[in-house]
Amino acid sequence: MGKSISGSIGCLTQRWRCPCGDDQCYIRVESDEEDAPVDGEFNPPQGTPSTSIIQQGTPQAECTLSDTLPHVGQTFRTDDEAQEYYTNFARKNGFAIRRERSKGNPSHPLGVYKRELVCHRAGVSLPRKTPEVKRQRNKKSTRCKCEAQMIIKKNVSKGVARWVVIHFSNEHNHELLDSEEVRHLPAYRNISSTDRERILDLSKAGCTVNLLMRALEVQKGIRQGELSFTERDLRNFLQTSKNINRENEGSELLKACKAMKEKTSDFHYEFTVDENDQLEHIAWSYPDSIRAYRVFGDVVIFDTSYRLYAYDRPFGVWFGLDNYGNTIFFGCVLLRDEKPHSFRWALQSFIHIMDEKFPKTMLTDIDMRLKEAMLSELPNTKHVFSPWNIISKLPSWFSAILGPRYEKFVSEFNRISNLESVMDFEQQWSQMVFEFGLASDRHIITLSFHRVYWALPYLRGWFFGGLMKTGFSMSTKSFFKGFLDSQLHLKDFVEQVGVAVDFQNQAGEEATMRQSYENVKIKTCMPMEEHASTVLTSYAFDMFQKEIMLSMHYAVYEASGESYVVRHRLDTDGGCRVGCVPSQEEIHCSCKEFETSGILCRHALRVLSLNNCFALPDKYLLPRWRRESSLFPRSSGYKYWSQALRSLASIIVQESSLTKNRFDYVQWHMSKLLTHLRDMPMVDESSPDLGPTSSYDAVNEVISVETTTPQPRGRPKRLKGPVEVEA
Repeated sequence: MGKSISGSIGCLTQRWRCPCGDDQCYIRVESDEEDAPVDGEFNPPQGTPSTSIIQQGTPQAECTLSDTLPHVGQTFRTDDEAQEYYTNFARKNGFAIRRERSKGNPSHPLGVYKRELVCHRAGVSLPRKTPEVKRQRNKKSTRCKCEAQMIIKKNVSKGVARWVVIHFSNEHNHELLDSEEVRHLPAYRNISSTDRERILDLSKAGCTVNLLMRALEVQKGIRQGELSFTERDLRNFLQTSKNINRENEGSELLKACKAMKEKTSDFHYEFTVDENDQLEHIAWSYPDSIRAYRVFGDVVIFDTSYRLYAYDRPFGVWFGLDNYGNTIFFGCVLLRDEKPHSFRWALQSFIHIMDEKFPKTMLTDIDMRLKEAMLSELPNTKHVFSPWNIISKLPSWFSAILGPRYEKFVSEFNRISNLESVMDFEQQWSQMVFEFGLASDRHIITLSFHRVYWALPYLRGWFFGGLMKTGFSMSTKSFFKGFLDSQLHLKDFVEQVGVAVDFQNQAGEEATMRQSYENVKIKTCMPMEEHASTVLTSYAFDMFQKEIMLSMHYAVYEASGESYVVRHRLDTDGGCRVGCVPSQEEIHCSCKEFETSGILCRHALRVLSLNNCFALPDKYLLPRWRRESSLFPRSSGYKYWSQALRSLASIIVQESSLTKNRFDYVQWHMSKLLTHLRDMPMVDESSPDLGPTSSYDAVNEVISVETTTPQPRGRPKRLKGPVEVEA
C-alpha cells in the first residue's frame, strides 16, 4: 500500500442535521472549529470537528484553553494538546505559531520526545530554490528572528506519558496584531466543515462566489469581511471540489476493489449500480478486520456522521473494541444518500461480508432513518443511540435557551441518565423537564420519546462490552487523521483507508505487547483479585479491580433462601438483590452489571467473598476479556520479534532513565546480553519460527534502585525484588 497522507481528514465533512426533523436546525458542538494549519499557505479542507476516541473515565487534561500565560512545569496529555493550547494563546495575543525543531522519530523508544513551538516570525527567510530566469514576485519575508517560543518534552512515569513545558519565552521583537488583523494570518484562515457543506449546496444552486460570501455572512449574522476565510480561500476550495470526475471515479473505485480482491482473496466488498450503470453503494472490509469481527463483533459502533464532500456521499464506519481496550476497524461503506433503503443495504452488506454473524448490540447516532433500517434488517440486535453523541448535541440544543442554568442542567441530565431504576428515571426526568421549563422543547420531546434507546436504566442487561462502563467516545476523525487528504481521489480511497487500518492495528499490537510486560499491582490482597489478574487482560482487570475495591464498602444482609440484599454501608434502605448458589457456581445481581459489561459487579463480588470464594467461577471470566483472546498471533516470525523487542526496550528505557543507579544496572546487563547474543548461532536449529509460546510469558521485571549513592565500577550489586508497575 502507498504512503500515508499527512494532514487531517480534509476529504470528509461532518453532517450536522438535527434528529428533531427540522431542516433549519443544525447541530454545532463546542469543537466545531477546524484544526487549522499552524503555518504556511491556506489549506481549505482541513480536519473535521468531532470528539476524539478517548475514555471519559481517564483524568482530564491538566490544562485547558485559557488566557493564562504558559509556564514552565505546565503539563499536557499529548503534544497536540500543548500545541492547541499555545495556538489559542497566540491568537488571543496577536501572533501565530509553527512547529520548529523536533527530537526523536518513530523508531526511537519514546517516539518524538521534544518539540519547539515558535512564533510565526521566528528565524530568517530561506533562499528560494528556483531558476533565476523565472521572475519571482519580490515578496518580503515576515520572519525577523523573533525569539518567542514554548518548548515541550515528553516525560514518562509508570507507563503514563505527559508533555511538560520546559521553556517558555513571550518576548517578541515585532508588533503584535490586533484581533481584526490576526484573523487574516494563514494559520487562522479556515473553512469549517459546516461552512463547506453549505458552500457546496449553494454552489450547486448556481450561486456566485460573491453571493456565497454574502449569504454566509447573513446566515452567521456577522458584518462583511468577518468570515474566518477570504474570497480567495473560497475560490480555492471550490476549485479543489471541481477537480473531480464523479462519473468516472465510481468505475475506478470498483477497479481498485477488484484489483485488491485479486491480490488478497480475503478482501471482501459488495456494491450496487443504478440504471445508468453508475456506482450507487459500496461497502468493504479487510482480512484483519473480518478476523477481528469474529472475536469482538458482539458490540459494534456504526458512525454515519461524515460525508465524502467532494462526491456528496455519506460515509459510514463500523468500529469495535478489543479485549485490551484498543479501537478496531470492522468495515466501512459509501452510500449515495441517507434514505432508509440505503441504510438497509449497508446493514445487509455488512452482515454478509462478516459471514452472516450478527452483533449483539449496535450503537449509532440519533437518526430516524437508520433506526428504521435497524428494525428491518437487524431485529434481534439491540439498537442504542450512542450516549457520547447525545452529550455532544446538548450545547446546540440547550445552552442558548438555558443560559447560566445550562451547566446545572447538564449535571442533572448525566445523573438521571445513569440511574439504576426505570421508575426513578421516569419520575426524576419529568421533574427535571418541569424545573427547566423544557416541556415544549422539540429536542426534549425527541429524547423523551426515544428514551429506551439511550437512557441507561432501560439498557441494563444488554451487553455493551464495557463501552457504557468506561464511557468511550469514538470518532472517525481520530481514526483516519493523517491518512485521508482533500485531494484524495475515489479510486485511491480503499487503499488509503487500508493504510490507516494497518497503522491502527500496529498501534494496537504495540499497546497490547506493552501491557503484557507490565506487572499488575494487586490492591486488595483478595484471592479472587489475584486469580483474575492471571486471566484477564490489563484493560478488563482494571474494570474488575475497581469493582472489587468498591465491594469492600458494601454490607450484606441475608434474605430468604440463597439470596442476599447488598447495599452501601452508609445507606439504610434499598440496595441490590443478589442470588447465589455456591454448589452450582451461580450468581446473579439485580443491577445486571455482568450482563452489561461482562465484569462481575461489586454486589456479587461482596457475596462471593462472604461465601469463601477464592477463585472466580470460569463462566464469569468471559473469553472476550481473556488474555488468550488477543487478535495478534503468539509468534509470527521477524515482525513479531521486532515488535515485541521494541515494546520491551521502550519500557526498559523509561524505567532505567529514572535514576543513575538504574541506568548503570541496565547498561551492564544489556552489555553482557549483547555479548551473549553475538555468540549464539545465526540460524535457528529447531524451527524457522521460534518465539515465546505466548506474549504473556515474557514478563519484564524492572529492578528498583532508590538510593542516590554513586554506583562503584564493575558489576553492580545484585538487587532484590522487582518493582510492580501499575497497569
